[in-house]
Amino acid sequence: MNLKQRSLAPLLFIAVVVIACAPLLLWMRSSPPLALKVFDREVYNLEISYQMAALFLAVIVIGMVYGLSGKKGLAYLSLKRRDGQIRPEPWIGIKPKETESWKNLGVNFAIVITLVTAVVIYFQVVHGGGVSLELFPGVLLIVGFALTNAFTEEVIFRYSFVAVVGKYGFSPYAAQGLAAATFGLVHYFGNPGGIPGVLMAAFIGWFLAKSMLETKGFFWALLIHFLQDVVIFSALFMK
Repeated sequence: MNLKQRSLAPLLFIAVVVIACAPLLLWMRSSPPLALKVFDREVYNLEISYQMAALFLAVIVIGMVYGLSGKKGLAYLSLKRRDGQIRPEPWIGIKPKETESWKNLGVNFAIVITLVTAVVIYFQVVHGGGVSLELFPGVLLIVGFALTNAFTEEVIFRYSFVAVVGKYGFSPYAAQGLAAATFGLVHYFGNPGGIPGVLMAAFIGWFLAKSMLETKGFFWALLIHFLQDVVIFSALFMK
């Protein structure tokens, strides 16, 4: 085996791990291995059961990534690294000025992506139905589940690829492409779902991987995903 083949092995390995995690998460969503009975509403019990199992899976993935990339890979989990130079992407309108950095781009896309998610979720989940939401514990659970779900999915579908690509010097587009493909396909069965869900999730997977690569941190990916999940869980718990 030559050097090029050896260096490609970690990326192939983590790709197989993430691809295996996708159906496993779908299975845990429909049949949580933990059967917690904490709340009066069954929808809350099902969600907390899933979130605890998925969080455990994310920890396992972090361990695997650490084995492949060491401390350099763990550094991408930093929440302190919030700024960095933006790589231009003219095909989607990312043409940064000299004074612009990720502090600007992160805020702008957090607002835009959250608004787009709200519109899609409204027409897929909320539109035409009666809605109500418990202030307690509903709102607290929305925030908690949004945070754990965002962390879990960012670790599995973004951080895994970014850390390995960063360690072994692959093109950043390798991480962004793999993040887009895996996150997009798994959302065919999620919320938002179907083809619109696939396209939206693929773009978000691509963009959030870009944020990690260029800031060398976890902040914008976690925040943007968290805001999306607040919208999604709010809609789901209103039904």
